[in-house]
Amino acid sequence: MTARLRATGRKVRVLFATQFALMAEYRAEVVIWMLSGTLSLVMMLVWMAQAAAAPGGAVRGYTPTDFATYFLSTWLVSQLLVVWVSHELDFEIRQGTLSPKLLRPLDPFWQHLLGHVSERFIRIIPMLALVGAFTWLSGAQFTGQLWAYPAALGLVVLGFGARFLWEYTIGLLAFWTDSSTSFQELVWLVYAALGGMFAPLTFYPEWVQRIAVWTPFPYMLGLPSQLLAGKATPVQAAQGALILAAWLAVFWVVRWTAWRAGLKKYGAVGA
Repeated sequence: MTARLRATGRKVRVLFATQFALMAEYRAEVVIWMLSGTLSLVMMLVWMAQAAAAPGGAVRGYTPTDFATYFLSTWLVSQLLVVWVSHELDFEIRQGTLSPKLLRPLDPFWQHLLGHVSERFIRIIPMLALVGAFTWLSGAQFTGQLWAYPAALGLVVLGFGARFLWEYTIGLLAFWTDSSTSFQELVWLVYAALGGMFAPLTFYPEWVQRIAVWTPFPYMLGLPSQLLAGKATPVQAAQGALILAAWLAVFWVVRWTAWRAGLKKYGAVGA
């Protein structure tokens, strides 16, 4: 048992080292990708202007500073949740480049996962620098409650796992379709809307909020942002973690089932 754990540990270290070296080659592109994902920052400017022009200087209790803090938090969390595995799988399956990976004694899932994890270490320094600059420019004020930061990080880890698994499953649809990327774009729109990227979830109609609470989206994006903004409680964080853990288990089973079924369908040369 100990020997098996050591062997697994060596595989993880080697995979992480190789994927980190690969991602380091694209560090300039990583910064460009970060700057291109500025939807939250655009929404921040829109809502700050709306609050400044509203009677009393607030919209539904949110002042310009509150909006700046919330949307800057949303941008920060969304940067940590970036996943592109569906695009890679779509290409590998359609072009047959998945075949050599099937010959290895390791599920390609782990290579993709460690590639994404290692990319976060490339992203973290420029991301924090940009957060500092945007905080200074917008006047955002993050919460002084220290418990909120590890709680938000825990939700981000669970949210990243959930998003990686569903994006992986979407990528596997290329086994049966000409292209799976259109499905990814549709799901991203739902993720952004119900996650709170356009507005805090409490701004939506009540029937939309009732639907959203049954999905993982508000807990992986909106709730960590609310924690950093000082507008969520420890109880809400714990409830969100439990719901995300449940969705994580569901997505794992769905991903595993789709992978097994897809391999039976796969017919590229060398498969």
